[in-house]
Parts: sequence; structure tokens; C-alpha cells
Amino acid sequence: MNIGFKVLVNNFKLTVSREIRRTTSKIAVEIDENVRNQIESELIHPRRHPGILTCKRVELPARLHSSLEKVIGDYPLKTISDDCKKLNHFLASRHPPAEIDEVKDRVKNIMEELDVLMPPSDCLTMNEDEKRKWQNRKEQLLKRRMKERTFSWKPVKYGRYEAIVYALGRGPLEFAVLTKILQEVAERDKDFKPQSYLDFGSGVGSGMWAVSNLWKDSIYEYYNVDSSRDMNELSELILRGGNENQQITLKNVFYRQFLPSLETKYDLIVSSYSLFELANSQIRRDVILNLWKKCDGYLVIVEEGSRRGSQLVNEARDLILSQEEHSLVGYVFAPCPHDMTCPRLSNASDKTPCNFQVNYTPIKLGGNVPKDPTARYSYVVLKKGVTSDISRSWPRIVRPTLVRSKHSICRMCTSDGELTEIIFTQAKHGRNIYRCARSSRWGDRLPIIIGEKHDTKFK
Repeated sequence: MNIGFKVLVNNFKLTVSREIRRTTSKIAVEIDENVRNQIESELIHPRRHPGILTCKRVELPARLHSSLEKVIGDYPLKTISDDCKKLNHFLASRHPPAEIDEVKDRVKNIMEELDVLMPPSDCLTMNEDEKRKWQNRKEQLLKRRMKERTFSWKPVKYGRYEAIVYALGRGPLEFAVLTKILQEVAERDKDFKPQSYLDFGSGVGSGMWAVSNLWKDSIYEYYNVDSSRDMNELSELILRGGNENQQITLKNVFYRQFLPSLETKYDLIVSSYSLFELANSQIRRDVILNLWKKCDGYLVIVEEGSRRGSQLVNEARDLILSQEEHSLVGYVFAPCPHDMTCPRLSNASDKTPCNFQVNYTPIKLGGNVPKDPTARYSYVVLKKGVTSDISRSWPRIVRPTLVRSKHSICRMCTSDGELTEIIFTQAKHGRNIYRCARSSRWGDRLPIIIGEKHDTKFK
């Protein structure tokens, strides 16, 4: 009986396997001609193809690391370490403020629930005192459910101590994220030599650290905007190496608490981890459009790699791409290989954010420190004008590559505005494509052209 049962199971598995194979679609893939020629000429190795981002783990320069250690002063390390963890947890789980219409809809839905739980007809036979108690109870239930379902947003106020906690807990993380993003700009657009830089929500200057690390020789003006005076003062102190009497090594560093009203143009503008601080969607729209009007090159927007952070980045992306005025026309430089609707966020049932990750080295403040902590972030790099980058259509790998025996699985966002999964093998796709796919990681681009799907035929 056992032998007969095993035979039936094996026959069932074989039938299912055949059915799956019959319905499998093969995706036609070709390697970029220029990349193929370079590989065949041995000018580049598939493991070092031009779609790979080179930075794996990012460390602060020694001078900045030393400055951050000096600004701690007499504050106890254990307290600062604990507060750094609390701050990171708070920012990673933050929601933007609820809009007025959203609050009204939520109140309406809760009232409908309460009307089922406490029907208005119940109070018809009550006296005035009982009605008052009944109404008070219903209002309390409404407040409780609203509190449970609505994120209690309020702007974060950064005093001197909070600024120090931010610098130590967030500085290395934000420097790593911005370094990885901006390094791709530098590698893909080697002619880009920014002369002016504007940072909206500059905080302790992590954006300025990353930008100056890449283009210090060309930038002659750093314009930092942050509403916290303590943040600005600490940022300047860090540039002075933690010593107020030391000279700043960068040229023309300016600090302001508000965006400049003049129509001055900047080659590179960064807004990192700032959109959550704005009180509503209209203010966010006004700020993003203001920054885009001041942009004469690249605009970089970065937020937490959460679903909410990804939505805010996408909101800014869509706003800029909708501009039709000639001077405001632009396109997505990274990470999207297209200007269409984000396929990750267009699916309301998919709660997965469009995000990426980078390893960084934190400041050691005592206690247990993760060996290689990971920062997840959502971002978009937008560029003024019309694209001339022929590699822009290369698909972006949006989840970890699954490297298996004799095959690798890549989940990618393509130039068609779709999420596509391809199983790469040497037999199906050729040696060069297979080796490129096998060496590529989350966040890299694959130098391939994806063709039409067609059914695989089996005899």
C-alpha cells in the first residue's frame, strides 16, 4: 500500500511539474552592446560592470569622526547611546501628519462603528442624566479609537542636547546613505562638477560632508537651511573639528533658518529626512516646487525606507514629473529607469516600500555596537532637462539577488514601469549576462535590455 501511495504522489508531482513547465514564459534578454564589447575586449570584468555601485560599507572620514567625539563634551555616554537608539526608532516608525479630509473620513468611519455598538435608538427611553452619560461614553470611545488609529504627529524640536544626539546617532547613517546616492551621480555623470550646493533641512551637515567628500574642489558655496539654530551651530562646530577657534576648511559655508527668497540657482540641492517635519501636504508641495525652481542640475530627496517614507518620496517625484513649464521639465535619474507610476506603490495591497540599503560604521559610545548596522532608505534623484543617458533604461535590482546553484534570481524595476523577476542561467541567457546578474546586488543596475515574454516550448 505504501509503495502504491508513493507512486500516486510521484505521478501527481510529475503532472504538476509538466503543467508548470508548459505555462512558463521565457523573457528575452540581451546585454547592452557597449558593455558586451568591453567584456569581450577584457576592458571590464562582469563582476565590475558599470551598473554596480561600488560602496559596500561607508565610514566617516577620520576628521569628522574625531569632531563628533569632541562635541560630546561632558554628557554621559550611556545616556547619549540610549537616546540615539530611541531617536532612530522614533524616526524609522514616524508617519506624516494626517490631512484634514483624512481625519474627517476616519471620524465618520468610527462613528458608524459606534452607531452599531451603541445605536442612537438606545437613548430614546433614557432620562436626561442617562443621556448625558451615554453621550459622554460615546465621545470617549471616539477619542480612544481616533488616538489608536491616528499617528500623533508634532514637529521635533532640536535643542543643543538633541542636536548632539542627532549628530552621533544619525550623522554616520545619513552620511553613508547620501554618499551611496551621490556616488552614483558622480560615476554616471563624470562631467558634473557642481559649484553651488543647497541643503534643505541640513541638520548637523551630513549632506555637506558627503557632497564635499566628492566635489570639494569644484563647490564654492554651501548653503545650509535648518529651522533649528542649535543644529546650525553644532554643524559649524563639527566643521571646525570641535574647536570654535579652528578654521573651516570648506569655502563659503552659510547657515540660514529659512529658504532664500531670491531666485538663486544651485547646481545640486538635497532634501534629506526633512519631509516628515512639514505640517501638511500643501506645505510639502510648496517646498518641493520651491527647491525644484532653484535647481539647475540635480535634486536629491531622501527619506526613511519605510512605507510612509517611500510614499513621501514618491509624492515629491510625481509632483515634479507633472510640471509642464519648459524651465521645470525634468526626469528621474535614479533609482527608477522610467518616469511612469511607481509599480511598487501603485498596488494598494502591496505594503512593501520601494527602498534600498547601505551598511555604515556608527560612532562607538560604549555598550554593544552592531558590527555592520544597515540603514534602509527611500530616495529619488531628479535632473533638470531631457535625458541623454543611454544607460538610463537599464533595470534596477530592487530586492536582494538570490544566488543559487547554476542560476540567480533578480527582482527588478524595468524601463516599462513594471516589477519583473528573471531567473538567469548561463544556458538560457549566455555567459556574460549570467555572470553580470550573479555579481549584482540590491540597488545595482543590470546592463541588459529586456524584450518581450514568449512561451517556452516543450516537446
